[in-house]
Amino acid sequence: MDEDRMQMLIQQWLKEKGYTEALRALQQESGVVSGDAETGGLLLSILYEHQEMKAALADDGVDLLAGEKRAAEEDLLALPTEVSVPSTAGPVLSHLHGGNIIACRFSCDGLLLATGASDTSVKILSTATQTVQRTITTHGAPVLSLAFHPLLSSLLISTAMDGSTAISDASSGEVLQTFKDHTKYVTRGQWSRDGEVMATCGHDKTVVVYKKTGDDGAALPSFELSKRHQFTNIPEAMCFLDDGMTLAVSVRGDNYLHYVDVSDGSVTKANLNQMGDDHVSFTVLDLNLSPNGKFLLASTDKSRLLLYSVGTTLQLRFYYGAVNDDLCQTRTSWHPSGSYIFVTSQDHKVYCWHVTSQRLHCQLKGHSAAVRDIDMSPDGSTLVSCAFDKTVRLWTLPKDE
Repeated sequence: MDEDRMQMLIQQWLKEKGYTEALRALQQESGVVSGDAETGGLLLSILYEHQEMKAALADDGVDLLAGEKRAAEEDLLALPTEVSVPSTAGPVLSHLHGGNIIACRFSCDGLLLATGASDTSVKILSTATQTVQRTITTHGAPVLSLAFHPLLSSLLISTAMDGSTAISDASSGEVLQTFKDHTKYVTRGQWSRDGEVMATCGHDKTVVVYKKTGDDGAALPSFELSKRHQFTNIPEAMCFLDDGMTLAVSVRGDNYLHYVDVSDGSVTKANLNQMGDDHVSFTVLDLNLSPNGKFLLASTDKSRLLLYSVGTTLQLRFYYGAVNDDLCQTRTSWHPSGSYIFVTSQDHKVYCWHVTSQRLHCQLKGHSAAVRDIDMSPDGSTLVSCAFDKTVRLWTLPKDE
């Protein structure tokens, strides 16, 4: 590697980490001011690729998937380029809850915002006025996750630390159904993209799948337990694929993604290590399917995010800068264009990258404690974040756009 390229990599890393004084000193002493690289996070990418290749060679790793990578690269290059994303600080909502705010979600029509907190309550707000419309109290412990139905804007899942899951009507505040199918914390609740199936996962090492019952004429559907899947360790993250019948699950201390067919209960696995070895070097703490259904964004406990091609071991991109270790609960969100991603960070910020180039686009600063959850409005104009500073912040498009 030549001297100029080494200078570029080091200066890029210093710039991405915000080490402005060290960067200035290096430039002055070396007499070299490097321009921006074509992609972000190159130095750390090279380091990780070197480490993973060494581990793979030690275990007789498999060849890279060149054909699949070419097709995936074409899909990445086809993503929109002229996109405006929320990056301006907007309203700050405080005094919503009596404890730390753990979850926040927009409804599918963007008219409602739900927040859940350690005070065991769920608040339903109007996004137009940012005022509380109603409070739902059904759990006996802190609320850990929220998920609005993808088609019915008032149907809301909430899960809690007491092992309970609830489906509520956010427009009225009525609790429609409650489930106690987990024996420990229920950390996630997810809908399939068609809204026909829902799933929960918890610290009892299980994923529970529910399916919509027959049409009984009710305005809002009801759901019943369909299958229970037991894992050897805690399922940390999950998301449904576009087909509505496949649930991708990541498990702590496991180097595989588990693709669960919720129709028949069968499970297939994809190695998280592109080289095919069985070394467990990270745990995926959050999984998020891209808007076009072709990519899985995996946020890990090693302060990096990986972009996978769905159903494969193919690692397409790496994103560095956010701070997330094995004690955090990182969360991610896609812009509807598929061109930008956002992630929470333990340094009280939200980070945003351009997907294809890996460039760090912006850092959203304002929270005074670890950011616990984020969500993007359906039209891509607003990002919501909540943190352990007991506030909810709204981030909007730049004023000149």
